[in-house]
Amino acid sequence: YVFLYKKIKIDFILLDYLIFLFFIISIIASLVNIKVIGNFIFFKSILDLRFAIFFVVIRNLINFRFINIKIFFISSLLCSIFLSLNIFSQHIIGFDAFGHEPFDGRYNGLFESEAIAGSYIQKFFLVSILSILLLKIQKKTKFILTIIITNILGLGVLLSLDRMPFIIYLFIIIVLIALLKNFRLKFLISLILIIFIFQFSFNNYEPIKNRYMSLANEFQLTKIKNFFSFYNKKEESTVKKNENKDYNLSGDYLKIYIAAYKVFLENFFIGSGVKSFEFQCNKLKQNNEKNLTCSTHPHNIYMEILVNQGILGILIFIIFLFSLIKNNYSKKIFSTKPSEERLLIIFYFTILLTELWPLRSYGSIFQTVNGSIFWFFIALVSSKPFIKKK
Repeated sequence: YVFLYKKIKIDFILLDYLIFLFFIISIIASLVNIKVIGNFIFFKSILDLRFAIFFVVIRNLINFRFINIKIFFISSLLCSIFLSLNIFSQHIIGFDAFGHEPFDGRYNGLFESEAIAGSYIQKFFLVSILSILLLKIQKKTKFILTIIITNILGLGVLLSLDRMPFIIYLFIIIVLIALLKNFRLKFLISLILIIFIFQFSFNNYEPIKNRYMSLANEFQLTKIKNFFSFYNKKEESTVKKNENKDYNLSGDYLKIYIAAYKVFLENFFIGSGVKSFEFQCNKLKQNNEKNLTCSTHPHNIYMEILVNQGILGILIFIIFLFSLIKNNYSKKIFSTKPSEERLLIIFYFTILLTELWPLRSYGSIFQTVNGSIFWFFIALVSSKPFIKKK
């Protein structure tokens, strides 16, 4: 509406065409598999085009400066701090500002029963810190404020008991230390403080200790190796049934990924269609495929694309990422010239890196809430807020 009212032509680039092609392939794959997934989900695959439109509009709104991106940074900061304080409240007095208690052993703050509080803070951490670094205030004040906010948000992620977001949070700070020479000291101090807080909490606070001890158990390399050895045996009938317990991992993610790989092989080229994983996975289990765990989606961006759109979909997605990095970051990321533009470029690149890290678990990028956040950040890092537009 804004572009029509202002009589400004929306600027379409290669990235936009690739995003639309990506979702069109999803529609075609869903149509091919409509007998399996049903008419309703096929209709939803058509509605997923809203993400492509959302991407184009957000990128153009930022490029043409119809919105002040710094206001978004400040909003992210305030919301992330508020959520962190609510999580602290749940730990200290048992409920947050709105009376929400911990749910199923997780501290979700405003999200109540949804265990996504840590992920929320982690996702918005970089743009929150940007709001401070871009402020025109004294260096000493900025130095202290950055360290305080980084640790408040880091503690919020830790106390949410969301383990992967906390690991990604630490990884983000390490990337910033490596790339930002002018801000290296403040992030190094922040990292040391966060690690100290984690160590202290692990040794003295039972919920933290139990949560991260289970993570260590899930990543036992010997256990994972034995799992694959067991799974790949051709003559499974010779293995005793009670031996299955020895090869089950504490978490189900590995078995979900194995299931996603098996589903992908069933429809190698174009995939099984949007939201097809649960249908196809249950079908495999009925055919005596063992050691598989089915879910609504594969909990990994790349596995989800392979299941939904096959090799064709992942190829388009990789071309999209290659084009984005080449045009927006390849020549600028290692520039030594300090500037506000370079600061944004490094932060945007770090967002891209952490959102698309292949080994992390992830919510579905085709679902409304998680998909909206994901495609918003992809649009944000695809924008060029410093280009001059009349």
